[in-house]
Amino acid sequence: MSAQSTGKILVTGAGGFIGSKLVRKLCEQGYTVRTFGRSNNAPRILADLPIEHIGGDITNSEQVTTAVAGCEIVYHLAGLVSYRNQDLQRQYGVNVIGTHNILEASRDAGVKRVIHTSSVAAMGIPPKGTIGTEELAYNLQGKGLSYCDTKYEAELEVLAAYKNGLPAMILNPGIVFGEGDTHPHHHAIFAAMSQGYMIGVPPGGVAFSDINDVVDAHLNAMTMGRIGQRYALVSANLSYRDAAYLFARINKTRGPLLDIPGPLLVMIGSLIENCSQTLGHAPPLTKQNSWLSQFKIFFSSRKAIEELGFQQTPFEETIKRTAPYYLGLFQNQNKAKMAQSTKR
Repeated sequence: MSAQSTGKILVTGAGGFIGSKLVRKLCEQGYTVRTFGRSNNAPRILADLPIEHIGGDITNSEQVTTAVAGCEIVYHLAGLVSYRNQDLQRQYGVNVIGTHNILEASRDAGVKRVIHTSSVAAMGIPPKGTIGTEELAYNLQGKGLSYCDTKYEAELEVLAAYKNGLPAMILNPGIVFGEGDTHPHHHAIFAAMSQGYMIGVPPGGVAFSDINDVVDAHLNAMTMGRIGQRYALVSANLSYRDAAYLFARINKTRGPLLDIPGPLLVMIGSLIENCSQTLGHAPPLTKQNSWLSQFKIFFSSRKAIEELGFQQTPFEETIKRTAPYYLGLFQNQNKAKMAQSTKR
């Protein structure tokens, strides 16, 4: 499918971090784009773009059918990212039922390719000292990890649809950094590290993904890659300690002093989650993500490099490019809070 094609592209989750970047790129390249989301209006971040928007709920099969009708390519990015136990019911509805609805509607509409955005969280934890691949068998069942479980179940829906004839594939980014990221936890981490307040870090590590690498891979997936396959989109595998020290070296700040023991970290995460729930706040740390941060969850992108033309931005370049964004936004938010306090 080329930019000259009259075929329409549907993007769910277009108001999110990856989705909004993808839609903007698609429009820049001349594609006709339709977005689908809960609001009756297009996401504000995309208000300047010539897109068609359909409002609806991803868990409503009839509304999903309306959104998919007439589209040749479907990018399914809608999902609920949460590591809070209280979000399990809604998370299952959005991540699993919503994915099922998209796949059913795409099959009935004769969509030429469905590109499902998942996460390395759906792939499990590689054995200690190894780097995982797309062939790793999921090994997190029964551990109460609602996000991981529901994203894995969504992948099972995709693979089942593929076996029934739907041309679908799966993309698995890691922790995505980049301009436009509104995740408060990421901004808080950058702020703490820039001021030398990061005393300790988790003992594990994670697969990081640069937003530009991830969006480019999504664009390539329209014509590259194999249906029925999943692709890890990882720009860099780093321990939390190594990532923090790299940031400290680049920004000339103090690095963390110690690794926080796993059991203590889980205890802290549980305490913060319980207190935040009582106060009605979104917790920056929960029992689930505390438990996961004990492990080095590293994945190879070799398959994506060879088959999707995936390119890996060095983590140092990502930090240098994005730090001004993260720190600038954090500082602006603090100024706004101070101004509100002054008015009171």
